[in-house]
Amino acid sequence: MPGSEKKYNFAAKDKAMKLFANIISILFHPLLMVTYGMLMALSFTYLNIYPLVLKLHLIGGVFLGTVVVPGTIILLMVKNGMADDMELTNRHKRMMPYLLFIASNMTCLFYLFKMQLPFWMLSMFMGVCVALFAALCINFVWKISIHTLGVGGLLGAVTGIARAQTANPYWLFIAVLIVAGLVGTSRIILNKHTPMQVYAGFLLGLICTFASSFTNFIYLLI
Repeated sequence: MPGSEKKYNFAAKDKAMKLFANIISILFHPLLMVTYGMLMALSFTYLNIYPLVLKLHLIGGVFLGTVVVPGTIILLMVKNGMADDMELTNRHKRMMPYLLFIASNMTCLFYLFKMQLPFWMLSMFMGVCVALFAALCINFVWKISIHTLGVGGLLGAVTGIARAQTANPYWLFIAVLIVAGLVGTSRIILNKHTPMQVYAGFLLGLICTFASSFTNFIYLLI
């Protein structure tokens, strides 16, 4: 019947959209954002002159510290009922994962400091920690999108580094903005967040990481 066929087509489209939204949410999970940022910094700044072995050490260290370790702990928390899922849907069970994210990023910051990376790179990690701490405080009263916070932080880092390096990678801005739109839309399609929570997360990440790039002036003065 025509009515049932339309209903079937709508259900199929809805299923396909949710599948696509889930894929986007996984590909751009908040835990992966720091690794993506490191890959960009090693590819599109003067850090690309580093030898391949050093690049692998840096990327491997960041991936281990900000993805593997916290991801494994969160997985164990899900299995033990301390968290509902890997996306931390329940706001009331986000406190420990937030503290874990902050600790892992601070550990990674110390690792990169020991690897003698330039201060403008370290300042991006400071911005990430500030954004996560702010999100932790907000989480006591309101749920904010950590997915869009991550991609907003990535865009803020790209903008801040471009400002510090007096570069204009416009195509990289466009790519990250497209990803931000996809991530935000995916979170809404999956009913994980409201539009306001998506916008708030994006702006928080963007502002914190971009503002942290100005600490480079203080470092140079010191």
